[in-house]
Amino acid sequence: MLARLSEQIHSPEFAALARAPDAPHAFTRRRKLPLPALIAALLSANQRPQQQLIDDFYASLSGSHLPLRVLSDRGFAKARQQLHLPALQRLNTELIAQADTAGLVPRWCGLRVVAGDGSVLSPARRRCHTTRASMAADSRLFAPFLPGAELLLHAELSSYADSERAQLMRALDALKSNDVLVLDRGYPANWLVNALNARGIRFVMRCDAMGFAAVRAFVRSNSNESLVDLGKPRAADAKRWGVSADAPTVRLIRQISPNGQIRVLMTNVARETASAECFAALYHQRWRIEEAFKRLKHRLHLECVSGLTQHALEIDVAAKVLADNVAALLCIAVAEIGAFEATGKRPNRAYLAAALSRWLPRWVMRLPEAGTELFELLALLLRSTHRVVQRAHRARPRTRSHHEKSHPSLCYR
Repeated sequence: MLARLSEQIHSPEFAALARAPDAPHAFTRRRKLPLPALIAALLSANQRPQQQLIDDFYASLSGSHLPLRVLSDRGFAKARQQLHLPALQRLNTELIAQADTAGLVPRWCGLRVVAGDGSVLSPARRRCHTTRASMAADSRLFAPFLPGAELLLHAELSSYADSERAQLMRALDALKSNDVLVLDRGYPANWLVNALNARGIRFVMRCDAMGFAAVRAFVRSNSNESLVDLGKPRAADAKRWGVSADAPTVRLIRQISPNGQIRVLMTNVARETASAECFAALYHQRWRIEEAFKRLKHRLHLECVSGLTQHALEIDVAAKVLADNVAALLCIAVAEIGAFEATGKRPNRAYLAAALSRWLPRWVMRLPEAGTELFELLALLLRSTHRVVQRAHRARPRTRSHHEKSHPSLCYR
């Protein structure tokens, strides 16, 4: 899969897709920063000044231990400005498709689990003169996530004023017929249920007792599961989203958490496909998306952007999502080699994030020694593991402390 990724980056088809509509002649000449080198530099970006990142990137390609000044940060910004965002998204889509075909994505009752959630990005920014639209102070990131394989299926960045339900509707095209969508509280709506049913998408949503009257009646009852009719969606919502105005029928399931909390799960998955006892483990998988957002922000420094425009932010998000998925596939390979499932160990993702920024550019640029370095990296990951201790009924409630979020460092200075 990684060899196929490198081939795609060097292919003429990818070069044609990577040219922005306003730069039809981009990446046609061999300059200091050709298209494969630009992609490799974006995949290796981390929390450092932009010029230092570029110098270290060229030093790693030449095998030097000292920074190598080949290109200025202005030249890098000009090349990035000509890069079309769908090109990076296509690389991520094809990488996940190959992983799914290879059987690396686990199934739940024969269905692929997709967790959906959003997060707020507050990138580092400052006042400056830009030729393109400047990035917003806050943006919403929505990312469907495959919790079994730790892969981000898709990532969409939109305005902070946009709703996560609207982002979810735009991301439904990335789902397949054998997927089950798992959502947290805040998403359930009768018009959304009609939209998912019309598309034939299976879903599991957590509800609270403050929403539908049918859910409140179910909580007061002694039933563990029941088929109920929700209220009709508002005419304005049905017209806006183009869905049916009829009242949807859903299956409600009562689930008791280890601390005794009652959770109500709403689903359209039939009893013949999954019994009520199977949904507790399914909803627990959804929490892995919270770890994915934390990893992107704190390990890959997603908010420490390499530019000051909205286009630069979108390119950084797509590149770091792709780099995180490559790291996830390497962790799967290491876990299979070391048989970690029986020993309760996991590869050290914190170490891999730093090691990958040095090795991945050399692999993308097809350096002769990159293959040998891959085996050395896998051997090193086999030795740098940590043990996961599963304690029954363990709970760690969040502390309700009010604190300001620390401002991210400026990579572009």
